[in-house]
Amino acid sequence: MKYLFASSKRFLRRPAVILGEISALALAGALGAVWPALHAFQSCWFAALAVLTAGSLAVVVTEQFYRVRAQWRQPLTPAHFQSAPFKSEWERPAITPVLQQKVWSERSIGLAGSLVFHTGLLCLIVAGAWRALFGAEAVVDLVEGETHAPGAVWAEQWPGIFAQPLRLEQPITLESVSGSRYAGGDLRELRAHFSAGEIAVNHQLVIGGTRLYLAQEFGPAALVEWNHTNGIAALLTSASHGSFAGEAAGPAGLNVFFRCQSERPTNLEVRAMRGAALLLATSLAPGETLALPGGTSLTLRATPMWARLRASHDSALWLAYFGMILTMAGAAMIFTLIKLDYCVIITPLGERERVFIALRPQRFAPLFVERFEALVQTHVAAPDTAAIIPPLPDQKNPESSVVLAAAGRLAVLAGGILFLSGCDRISPAQAKQLVERYNQVVSEAYRRGDVRLADPVVGPNEGRKLTGLIGVRLDLGVTLDSHLLALEITGVEQSNNELRVQTRERWRYHDLKIGTGAQVGEASEDSYVMMYYFTNQNRTWLVNEIKFAAPPQVGRKKMLWVTDRSALAPTNTGPRL
Repeated sequence: MKYLFASSKRFLRRPAVILGEISALALAGALGAVWPALHAFQSCWFAALAVLTAGSLAVVVTEQFYRVRAQWRQPLTPAHFQSAPFKSEWERPAITPVLQQKVWSERSIGLAGSLVFHTGLLCLIVAGAWRALFGAEAVVDLVEGETHAPGAVWAEQWPGIFAQPLRLEQPITLESVSGSRYAGGDLRELRAHFSAGEIAVNHQLVIGGTRLYLAQEFGPAALVEWNHTNGIAALLTSASHGSFAGEAAGPAGLNVFFRCQSERPTNLEVRAMRGAALLLATSLAPGETLALPGGTSLTLRATPMWARLRASHDSALWLAYFGMILTMAGAAMIFTLIKLDYCVIITPLGERERVFIALRPQRFAPLFVERFEALVQTHVAAPDTAAIIPPLPDQKNPESSVVLAAAGRLAVLAGGILFLSGCDRISPAQAKQLVERYNQVVSEAYRRGDVRLADPVVGPNEGRKLTGLIGVRLDLGVTLDSHLLALEITGVEQSNNELRVQTRERWRYHDLKIGTGAQVGEASEDSYVMMYYFTNQNRTWLVNEIKFAAPPQVGRKKMLWVTDRSALAPTNTGPRL
């Protein structure tokens, strides 16, 4: 057992192991921040990583504890200053008749800085391991007036490895929701009143050890009934330009899409679709019934607000907070409370005497040059007696070292800027993702006959063109069902906030009659060489213009409103005509 313990200790203390733990924790933190839905902190691998890291930190903390205790108890002697970075010795006229020797320390508490820091880290890691093993998280969407009972099922729940499913100790009813967003879509204010109290963003409500808090998702809900029997709630989420959008699935393959322009709408814009066919687009107020093709009816009962409620049960949260406090306190001690050891020895030599002065900082020795010089000056007997202050080891020219340090920091900064600027460069794979997203969103906008769906991916110029093209089709009573068959990126050029992407594309599409979904005219399979012009607006790449880079190869002979194929001017039309 003794050999096994020693081997485990050596393994946990190995630099390669500690470096691997730090890298894995950094990766886990990045995954948890970028993909919260992954719930990395409740996974088995994170629990194992936290336990392994806690073992290494426990070994480090134990070693530092014994080291600090030994240093605290160690008496200071002149021999302690043989390797001091600051030493000076000279003779002066005799002032002191007997030998004087003074050795003392200041800020000895600074010895514990690293110990406190690593103890805080250990508490944080233990709290993380405890959360992964015994913590639990859950989420549920509640509509105004809805009650979540203690035994009710949460929409989603992520218990720890050995945790019990999360349950509330008392029922909680959502009474009202109020919130608003900025024009750009960012959350400005959100507040919800529950039967057990009020919750706002960045605030919480504690019920029996379970913390309840609001997510940023909220909006109006459409309470609808299909054929006056089956009731469902369609939750509308924030869309572009302050609007809210949602959908509900109905019988016989029906899908109904809702949209409104305020959080408390008086009516909803409704679009009913079956597959890729748009059946109707109209407006519906609470209490009204909409007759759909096929004998199906849709009744809008009410439009209350909804909010997403998150719950978390973590009995080690206090340990995490305590560890955070210790970590910050330890870091402050490391940089501000630096132990200083002083030595002053005056040795009589008849009519003269020898003075020896030394200063030994625990760390950051260059910061204490002036303090040492002041100490020396207080022991100089006469103005014409110069103190001999040797340069610091490995620092023959302090001024040049400062310049070099500043130059090093500038080099690191410049390298970081270059790295970040390099990270902003768009690769062909990223360009393909941008084009694919644009085509998916715009194809759905054509399919639904709703140009506002394209707002998140188009700039002003392309938005105006799409408005005209989709509007013409709606006037003719048709929508376009298009499918991208192949996409190849043939060129990417980027400069400042502009991006040009050239592609080869192959499409299949046909027109569908609004109301019945019957095909109108010929289906077509076309090939294009396109140039997409993107602009970066608010850190988002938007398509501001699309042009043909070569004459299009159009499959069908006749279009709804264009009978002459030569009318397809490459500079005036796009691949969706």
